[in-house]
Parts: sequence; structure tokens; C-alpha cells
Amino acid sequence: MSPVPLTLPVRAADAAALADLVLQVVGRGPVTEAARHQLAARLHSLSLGSFTVLPWSVAADPSAPRTVYVAVDAKEPWLLHIAPEASPASALFPKPTLIGRMRTPSGAEVVVNAIPFGPSHTEAIATYAERLDRAIQPRPQGSEALLVAAVGAPDAAFAQFRGVIRKYGVNVAAFETEAGAELTWAAARHGWREGYSALGVTRREATDLAGAVALRRESRLLDINLTLGEGTPGMAEEVRVILRRLRDEEVAVQAITVRVPAELGAEVRQMQETARQFGALLRVEGSPEHTEAWLAALGAATTGRLYYRMHPGQPVERLAEIAGCLRG
Repeated sequence: MSPVPLTLPVRAADAAALADLVLQVVGRGPVTEAARHQLAARLHSLSLGSFTVLPWSVAADPSAPRTVYVAVDAKEPWLLHIAPEASPASALFPKPTLIGRMRTPSGAEVVVNAIPFGPSHTEAIATYAERLDRAIQPRPQGSEALLVAAVGAPDAAFAQFRGVIRKYGVNVAAFETEAGAELTWAAARHGWREGYSALGVTRREATDLAGAVALRRESRLLDINLTLGEGTPGMAEEVRVILRRLRDEEVAVQAITVRVPAELGAEVRQMQETARQFGALLRVEGSPEHTEAWLAALGAATTGRLYYRMHPGQPVERLAEIAGCLRG
């Protein structure tokens, strides 16, 4: 354990108040989504001046179920380790900063430690994802009805994806970003256990048919995006020819990039129906010029079955709005 610094990363009194609530809600049984919901609902009863809690991040130590971890934002991001005083020391995160051994408002004796947990703390991120909560890791999504791929800012994107689930009850989470550790960090902070697609991890891109065949031979579990550059199809018959050739090789792709005609209508519907017959989604490149009306028309033409890659010029704060328009 690291020596206690002159200035603690969070106030001890705030840590004690949070520990009291966390152990009341999740400290006597398995950490479930219902418990996280309850914690989120009850946080308003606390007056925490030194940090903000991310309640969906709560996870239990698999070797000591009454020991829990929760991400907080103070001046820097931290992961708080909360345990009853009598609990054995945890070896998951070496050299944490001791916030205090204290008595909570309800009289429980607890110990609270803090672990640096920013996007650059790769060892702590890997420990959380591999030993605390593997459910936050990306996994193949197949041909979900609608996926909206963020191209950066994963922390903000997960907040938007959470908003989509709350409002529409659907998971549209996908990423096309190389920020692997930052992506896992954001998933941990937001407790994203619903699954998400990550290009380069669970999803790969092929730029020709031979590449698609090679990727499928490499793994039957990968999701594959097929993007053909100048050969990108813009008509239903072109989509059919490409996907039939792959099917003849016993290869399926989960998304095929298409050129969307200026007039959204019958041709887009036919391309979508053709792709659906082969178990694929149409993949459409986003643009800052895509208005709400245009996106809604695209959603209607594809009946909400679509892989939409956001453009870097589209603010991540628009993600939930874009998903709402594309639902069809």
C-alpha cells in the first residue's frame, strides 16, 4: 500500500458516506444490475463534494464478494476499493492509496483505498477487464438490427449509448477506433455489459473478397465489414452478386458498405432486403451534412437495419439523436 499523501484524492468523509451506501446496496449479495440501478437511484441522497460516482462501474472482487470497486471522478479518475474492515487485503491492485479506515454513518467499520484509473493506467484497466468484470469486454454483435459506430471519444460515446438504451430500449453500441485501452477504460467506467462491437478486436474490415474469405478462415466468430473502395455497390443487384460469391465460398459478412443514392427510396430498400437475405447489414458512411430528416429517411428506407459509421465531423454528442433518427 502506498503511503498516505498529504492531500487525499477524495475526502475521507465523502468516501465513508459512499462506502456506507454501497455496502448497504451491494455488500450482502452478488452485484447485480438491479443493485446498480438501486445505487444509482439512491446517490442523490448523498452530498459528495469531492467526487462524482459512476454507479454502473460497481464490481465485486471475485475472491471476496463483499469487497467492491467503483469508479469515481475527482480531479482525476479513480477506482475506489471499498471493503469491511475485517476483509482480507486484495492483491488485485498493488500499492493503492489509503483513504482511511473509518466508521460509516451507519456504524460499519470499513477500509477505503483509491487506485489511479485514467485512460493511461493500462495495468489497472486490464485488471478490471480480465479479473473483475469480463462482461465489459467487446464481443461479436452479428447482424444486430441497428449499430451506430463511434469513431472516437469512447467515454462520451458510452454515455450516449446509455441514453439510447434508456430512451429506446435498444443497444446500438459499436466503435471504429484504435484506442484499445481507452475503449476498455470507458466501458468499465460506464459498466457497459450489454455488448459492443470493436473494430480490430471483435470486428475486422476486408477490402476485397479474398480478404473476407481469409478473415473468415481465420475465425468463425469475427464480425466482418466488407468495404470495396471504388467497387462499393450502389444497387441491389451489385450487392446480390458480391454476397452470393461469398456465400459460394461459405463465407458470411455482417456488414457491406454501400453507396447511398441521393434519392432515398426503393433502391435503398431493395439493397437492404438483399443484404438481409444474406444475413448482412448495409454499412453507410456518415457525414456532417446528414440532417435529421435525411437520417430519418435512411432509417425508414432500411427499416432500421443498418450499420452507420459516424464521421469524425459529427459530434459524439449527436450519437443518441442519430440513433433515434435511424430506428426507422
